[in-house]
Amino acid sequence: MDHTNSLSSITYIDTERSIEAGEMKLVHLEYHLHLYEDTLVAPTAKYHLANVWDMSYKSFSEEANLLYLHTHRGVITYKVYEDPGQFVTTFKKLKNSNY
Repeated sequence: MDHTNSLSSITYIDTERSIEAGEMKLVHLEYHLHLYEDTLVAPTAKYHLANVWDMSYKSFSEEANLLYLHTHRGVITYKVYEDPGQFVTTFKKLKNSNY
């Protein structure tokens, strides 16, 4: 999908844990969520906006937030370091023209 047409995007962090030589290793990987007029695209999933009922976020430390997608399949959580306020506002404007 052409990301230049996205209305908004945000970077999220995924943490992979592994054991190497008896030692736990943590690797933080950055991915992007892209919001389009009718879909929300992540590297591992694509959500039609009709199936995303709401979006919210909550700060859980001084440096990170949890972004929640409320979908027809439950709540999906993404860890983001930047303020997701603009991303959430853009989504809500798409879902509700009176927002």
